[in-house]
Amino acid sequence: MVVALGGGTGLPTVLMGLRRYLPPSGRIAAIVTAADDGGSSGALRKEYDVLPPGDIRNCLIALARVAPEVSAALQCRFDVGAAQHPVGNLLLAALDMVAADEVTAIRLAAELLGVGDLILPSTACRVHLVADLLDGRSVHGESEIRRSGTPIKRVWIDPPDAAAAPGVLEALHDADAIVLGPGSLYTSLLATLVVPGMAEAVASSRAIRIFVCNAMTEPGETDGYGVAEHLQALAAHGLAPEALDYILVNTTPIPPKIRARYAAEGARPVNPDFELPGGSPTIIRADFLEPGPVVRHAPDKLGPLLCNLAAVRMVWARNGHGS
Repeated sequence: MVVALGGGTGLPTVLMGLRRYLPPSGRIAAIVTAADDGGSSGALRKEYDVLPPGDIRNCLIALARVAPEVSAALQCRFDVGAAQHPVGNLLLAALDMVAADEVTAIRLAAELLGVGDLILPSTACRVHLVADLLDGRSVHGESEIRRSGTPIKRVWIDPPDAAAAPGVLEALHDADAIVLGPGSLYTSLLATLVVPGMAEAVASSRAIRIFVCNAMTEPGETDGYGVAEHLQALAAHGLAPEALDYILVNTTPIPPKIRARYAAEGARPVNPDFELPGGSPTIIRADFLEPGPVVRHAPDKLGPLLCNLAAVRMVWARNGHGS
C-alpha cells in the first residue's frame, strides 16, 4: 500500500499519478489535512461544524472512476450564503451531517464516485492550525498564517491532543511507501504531520519514505526556502532527514515570463542544488513539472517514479523481509 499525506493541489497530483501507474490491485491511502479554515471549507465548518471538505473533495475527484462530466459537476460552484461552494463540498458536508461519523461520510462519497482507495482525514477532531513565528507571536488559523509577514518557527494544532482519525496510524504502519508532498509546506503537509502520533508513525515505519520537494516558494510561508530549509522544517516537526529514503527535487527550467509572473507575487523557484553529508537520503533530481503557465507537478512524471520506488519495498516485503 502507498500512503500519501498532505492537501492542497499537491496531494491530488500524487494520487492521480499513483492511480494511473500502480497495478489495479495496488492500494492507495490518502491522509488529508483537516485544518483548512478558509473559503468554502471554512464557511461550512463554521456554519455546520463539519470537517473542512475542500481537500477531501479534491482527493476524491483525483481518484474518481466516473464520467468526466460528473467530476466537473462536483467542482461547479454556487453562491450559498456568504461563500461560493463547490457541489462536492456541499455533498461531503451533507454526508458528514447524516453519517455515523466522518470517516464513514468520506467512504460513502467514495462509493458514489467509484473510488476503491482509502481517503482519511488526519484527524476527525475540529482543529485549527497555529503558527509560532520567529518574532514571538502566534497566529491562529490556517488562512491567517500566510498573512503574518514573519517567518514561521513551527506549527501545531489546537487542541494539541487531537487524536489521529481511525485507520490513519494503521495505514502508516502497513504502508510499503509513504509520500510526503508536494504542497504547502506548513499549511498542508506539516498541518497533517503535527497530529499527535503522525510524525512518529512515519519515522518508525518500515516503508520507503519519499519527500517530494516543492518546485516554488510560497509567499508568506516559505519565502527564500531552498531544499535545505524544507528539510529543516520537517526536522523541526519530528521528521529528520535520516528518516527519509528519497528526496525528489524538480529541475525543470521555469520560462522567464512565468518566473516573472510568480516573482511579482513573491514566489521563486526552489533551488535544486543541494547535497546531504553521507549521501543519505538519496536525492533524485528530474523534470517533474507539467508544461503550461502554472507551475505544477505532473502526475505522469511523478507517478511512474513513485510506483517504481514503492515496488522495491513491496518486493522486499514479499520476500519475507517486511514487518
